[in-house]
Amino acid sequence: MPWPPQLDRRITDRLKRQRRAISMGLACVLGTSVLTAATIPMIELAIRSIQNAAPVRTDVLQALPGETQIAEAAGVSRERVREELSPLVRPERALPPVEEAAAALGVPTERLTPAYEAIAERPEPESNREQEQRQTQAVQTLGLVCLAVVGIYGIKYMLTRGQTLFLGIATARLASDLRSDLFRKLQRLPIGYFSTKRTGSLQSVLTNDVGVFQSSVQVIRDSIDGPVKAGLALVAVFIIQWQLALVAFLFIPILAVFVHRNGQKMKSAQAAVQEDLGQISALSQEGISGVRVVKAFSAESRLGRMFDRLVEKQYGSQVLATKRLAVLRPMVELLGAVSLAAILYIAGWMAKAGTLQISQIVALTFALDVINQGARSLANVNNVYRQVQAAADRIHTEVLDVAEEPFEAAQGRILEPLEGRIAFENVGFTYPDGTTALKGVSFVIEPGTSLALVGPSGAGKSTIADLLLRFYDPTEGRITLDGVDIRELQIDWLRGRFGVVPQQTVLFAGTIAENLRLGVDEATDEDLRQAAKAANALPFIERSDRGMLTELGERGARISGGEAQRLAIARALVPDPRILVLDEATSALDAHSEKAVTEALQRAMSGRTTLFIAHRLTTAARADRILMLRQGETVEGGSHDELMAQNGAYAAMYRAFSSGLLGEV
Repeated sequence: MPWPPQLDRRITDRLKRQRRAISMGLACVLGTSVLTAATIPMIELAIRSIQNAAPVRTDVLQALPGETQIAEAAGVSRERVREELSPLVRPERALPPVEEAAAALGVPTERLTPAYEAIAERPEPESNREQEQRQTQAVQTLGLVCLAVVGIYGIKYMLTRGQTLFLGIATARLASDLRSDLFRKLQRLPIGYFSTKRTGSLQSVLTNDVGVFQSSVQVIRDSIDGPVKAGLALVAVFIIQWQLALVAFLFIPILAVFVHRNGQKMKSAQAAVQEDLGQISALSQEGISGVRVVKAFSAESRLGRMFDRLVEKQYGSQVLATKRLAVLRPMVELLGAVSLAAILYIAGWMAKAGTLQISQIVALTFALDVINQGARSLANVNNVYRQVQAAADRIHTEVLDVAEEPFEAAQGRILEPLEGRIAFENVGFTYPDGTTALKGVSFVIEPGTSLALVGPSGAGKSTIADLLLRFYDPTEGRITLDGVDIRELQIDWLRGRFGVVPQQTVLFAGTIAENLRLGVDEATDEDLRQAAKAANALPFIERSDRGMLTELGERGARISGGEAQRLAIARALVPDPRILVLDEATSALDAHSEKAVTEALQRAMSGRTTLFIAHRLTTAARADRILMLRQGETVEGGSHDELMAQNGAYAAMYRAFSSGLLGEV
């Protein structure tokens, strides 16, 4: 995997929207990473100061006789003198020859000669005064180092709070905006899309996949934190002992290859997890929303077994993803431990040779731990990124990349004034799956008149209503409104001319007023009252405690089916539509309410063009004209009296219905 990771453009486009918060958070991340690495030289200096504060020095490299004079003559530190000259010392001499010392320190021999002449062959003991000065200076240095460490971690505390706050805000905003975009996109998708998708699966995209997608902020954070920590710690190792840094470098390619290979497997495993979660969400949503049907058929056990199978399938995919993760993390730690062990072993030989100090060993150990932390962060970046990419693929494949309705809501003509003449001219329609729903259907509904569509299930009645509302476009022929092809009209304007009452009432959680205003935000309280009165819904609304502000609950669960149907009729009347589309609007009402609502609808239909989808032939009989369909074709049409006089298919069906031999159609 290339570094830094080449983020999918779909992901980076989302992250750019939170540029400010992410930038501030990453600045804090960078600061904390730098400060973590800055503690490495502080530790080395603190340990050295502690050693110097002891009455007897405890350096791995013992003090050399006259090291102070040599250091002053050469213009270097005493530690440098000790480090360079100690390997040259032999048992028979306290100091190496002046020529060797000069070559080791990189200075001319004549610069060291005076210092050598002033030094006796045996070590001069440190005087009490020199010892006290050394210890005092060491303690003072240690105090300054401790204050610096406290200051570093104080600043780090503030930066850590900052990164948590800013990146947390960016993460929350990213998820919120994405969910909003997904929901809006779903509202713009064609009706045919939803016939192939399960509601729970789409809900899983909005919840599970978005939850994983927002981890992309974590990827960006660790992409900064890991490399900076590891890189600066490695620089510190180079400064302390470049030989050990080279050993650490040997393990980096091995780690990179392993992380990359495991990441590829992790992506496919995570994609399977997200897919299985979507299926679980779909079945659980269907089981909860359809609990009455489940209980009515005593299907609890069967549905439970279906759910258990999906859960076990998801468990298997989750275990596989966990196995991938279980391999990655400990392997990174193992490789880190191997590199640490190798470096410490080599450090032991260097200490034996007298080329490494205790303070350096402690600092190196801490630096190597920081490098190991950085390596784990890099491995985590790869792992999380694969998960995010799998979620992004589902989000775009399932929703965002799906083609919207093939027309723009704001484009097209509007007709003012609108008379409401509807004409189907040799209309044919075939669904995307190849199912033919209509073949050569032609009819006209004159302004202010009504037409009832009758026929057996699958005859094409609902398809005609869908085409009229432009949920689909005809594959043959055309549909006109006042002589204009509806494909030329502005879609929002067109649908705003219709009042629609579906057979299956759909109400939303919220108040009665909010549901009635679904299509007309600016509707006044009086508009709502008049529409409710026309639908015979006003009496039960006024009986409720809060009137129009009564909460309906999910899917209108707090009111009866008949009351819900009357609210649906009232909702259709609020915009004062020019055209009504009624899918057996009185089917859920009791006899008393049906009579009252039927009378109200008759008044509401006056002057409006009305299309019935009639399941009860008594309803169809009240229409000005009736069109009978069978297998997508027109069988016969005319008024009720005309069709009964023809004694054709409609008349036979009506007589069977009236005698009770035939129920709803």
